[in-house]
Amino acid sequence: MAKNNFREYDQRQLYWSTINLEELLEADHPARIVDKIIERLNLKCIYDYYSEEGNPPYHPKMMLKILFYGYYSSQMSCRKMWNSVKYRADFMYLAAGQVPDFRTINKFRLRHLEVLPDLFTQIVFLCAQLDMIGFEHLAIDGEKIKGSASFKKNKDRKGLEIEYEKTKRGLKHLIEQEISEDFSEETKIKRRKKVEKKLQKIEEMKSKLETFLEEDEKENKRKDGGTKKNNSRKRSKDEIKLNMTDGDSKAMTHKDGRILPSYNHQSAVDGKYGVSCSLKSRMSSDHPDDLFPLVDEANKNTKNNFKNILADCAFGNFDIFEEIDKKRAEDFYVPDARFQMKKAGKLPKGEYNLDYFTRNANGEIICPDGYSMDYKGIQKKKGNYVYRYRGTHCDKCLNHDNCTKSKFRLLEIDVREKYQTKMREKLESDKGREIYMKRQGIVEPVHGDDQKNRGWIQHHLRGYFKAKAEFILVRIASNLRKIAIYRSNEILAKI
Repeated sequence: MAKNNFREYDQRQLYWSTINLEELLEADHPARIVDKIIERLNLKCIYDYYSEEGNPPYHPKMMLKILFYGYYSSQMSCRKMWNSVKYRADFMYLAAGQVPDFRTINKFRLRHLEVLPDLFTQIVFLCAQLDMIGFEHLAIDGEKIKGSASFKKNKDRKGLEIEYEKTKRGLKHLIEQEISEDFSEETKIKRRKKVEKKLQKIEEMKSKLETFLEEDEKENKRKDGGTKKNNSRKRSKDEIKLNMTDGDSKAMTHKDGRILPSYNHQSAVDGKYGVSCSLKSRMSSDHPDDLFPLVDEANKNTKNNFKNILADCAFGNFDIFEEIDKKRAEDFYVPDARFQMKKAGKLPKGEYNLDYFTRNANGEIICPDGYSMDYKGIQKKKGNYVYRYRGTHCDKCLNHDNCTKSKFRLLEIDVREKYQTKMREKLESDKGREIYMKRQGIVEPVHGDDQKNRGWIQHHLRGYFKAKAEFILVRIASNLRKIAIYRSNEILAKI
């Protein structure tokens, strides 16, 4: 029988191979685009950190390419980046054959967290230069991302006290425990230091929680009254918790109803290609005070002004509506919470608040039963002024018990209510509805891409400052992907 004519095959055979980095990737590969973009950036803010003495470090430009491309390709763990640098052609191309380990990559990331906002701004302006920003619609919203901590470590004031007493008893037991063959003096000292460190941490957490409780109380005081009852439920002191693993991550309710230690990250996204133009991170839910800074930062980063600003009800209150009407040049579309609830059919039934009262052509307030109310003047309340009205036929009204517990219904209307009414009329107009419908289609896909496509559902870094920087890295990566999709030819054509 004839022998098969196979090529020689021996896995133990040594061989030499010459690698040309330029031939590793196709001409329009995303790694080449990221490489070209970073070559265009001004990295003086990073170079200034290094001195001319000591052992030469890896080149910052190379490290930045690995870091940005890691987030671009959803390799957000430094260990995954290290593994990719060893085995993936696209990472090898960017690293030029060098192999920084995961500790080196992580140290570089942590060392330069402060310069990330400047690099983000440069990339946003590059998008503007590439005509990727339309300046027609700027949609603003926040997304909650779980912190690098377990929910089981969330503690309220009582929980911290229990944990403190428990740790204290453990320390006392440890001090009283005698030295033996199985329990050496060295082990005792080591464990004692660990327990004492935990006690100190709990004390710091208690102090931080008290500060947060004071801030929350001030926040509750400054919330708009607008109606007799405050429409938003205030949290009790027992509901406010801090996490012992990551003390900056607060318990937040996510869209699926889960309550997790999280950070809230806000993006201002342009409607043309979905470029994120400005960012802000919070240790609490969205707040009206965030609206104008996000818009101003987007204008500054792009060196231009946006026409229409779209945001949800979390960013709207009387102060915002007044400033929009008096000072802002942009056209804002921001509903208030009650308007949003009314549109969704979620207003509490049987509650006769301001939404059930109307104003006739003469400016009189008409109650739900059709009677005009008596005007009683202006009164200062919670730092603002309100118009006061009293019912005239409450004693004959069949809905009296649903409307008020007093003999006559008293109604207080904020003097700034006219600005809120003006915003509601704008949103209910044909033009307003058409424009505001675009909000979800602009900003929500960016959040969906983060969590569903890129798998960013939990932070890798702990603490507010690091979590904020991690969000900037995620947004830099999303903008780089936009450039790769829509302007790759222009970037690759640049010398």
